[in-house]
Amino acid sequence: MEESQYQMRVKDSLSAHFFQTDGSSRPGTDWSIELNRGENAHQVLVRSYLSEDANRATRNDSDYQGRVVLEYLGGLLSRGWTPDQSSDLTVVIPNRPAGSPVEARKKPWWQFW
Repeated sequence: MEESQYQMRVKDSLSAHFFQTDGSSRPGTDWSIELNRGENAHQVLVRSYLSEDANRATRNDSDYQGRVVLEYLGGLLSRGWTPDQSSDLTVVIPNRPAGSPVEARKKPWWQFW
């Protein structure tokens, strides 16, 4: 890996309802992301909201949501953003693309069909 690239990982997340500017609240997730490049380590907070039309598969897939957050940060980094810049980082999570693998619904032990 090049020295100029950051290594990113999800350190933690917290799902809650967050107040909006209009006084309402909206469910979302705060993601704590660790960014490392050489000896430099940074931690940033990214708030994500699900799209208004989010389906159940997207709502239940926290791995997908985390990947979208990491892709969002990767895009910011590629456009010149650095972790030491102060900014509110917010991303809206779209539905998973069609054809994405979906985990099979677990059935009760007694259900055969």
